[in-house]
Amino acid sequence: MMRDAVTCDREDCLAVFLEPLGLPEGRTTEDAAREAGWEHGEAGHTCPGCVAGRGPVLERGECERCLGATVDRTTPDQGEANVCHYCGRVAPYPPGSGEW
Repeated sequence: MMRDAVTCDREDCLAVFLEPLGLPEGRTTEDAAREAGWEHGEAGHTCPGCVAGRGPVLERGECERCLGATVDRTTPDQGEANVCHYCGRVAPYPPGSGEW
């Protein structure tokens, strides 16, 4: 399967936004990236981490928004979650996911 992608045009930034699986007809990868916090201007695309001043993304990981490195953390409002070092995306774990 081939998917479209958006890359950050800031120098040395490794951020990538992959086209979401099941993107509805009529919506573009550009629309989905914009909804995820990516910006597009005269200088090209800018990832959410660079927009917020926490970029460039220097280490790839599991973040669905920028493919940046993440860390497991307990957050005050969402409990155990996966948090991106760069864009700050918080992805809570499903209930019972830590139980073996």
